[in-house]
Amino acid sequence: MRTPAEIIQRLEDIDDDLQNRTLELEHAAMAWFQKKREREQLLATAFISAEGSVAERHARADRDHATVGALEEAQYEALKAVVRTLEARSAIGMSLLKVQR
Repeated sequence: MRTPAEIIQRLEDIDDDLQNRTLELEHAAMAWFQKKREREQLLATAFISAEGSVAERHARADRDHATVGALEEAQYEALKAVVRTLEARSAIGMSLLKVQR
């Protein structure tokens, strides 16, 4: 079992990491939402200019622009998962600290 001092040090490390990751997450979110809007515009333009039934036009637009923003979305989702993990570890550390005091 870790000592209260070790737990406090770990919580401080987690807090520092969370501060850095939160800023990264904000930048990743901005990049993803900008690419998402860009993709929606590209899809709409492709849909309007395509020929065929509505389903065919949607399929062509999706096919042609499916990868737009994929990297930005992946980075955003990955950072979001890391932040959630750090928050969970912080909650566990605080609970351990309460038990030991």
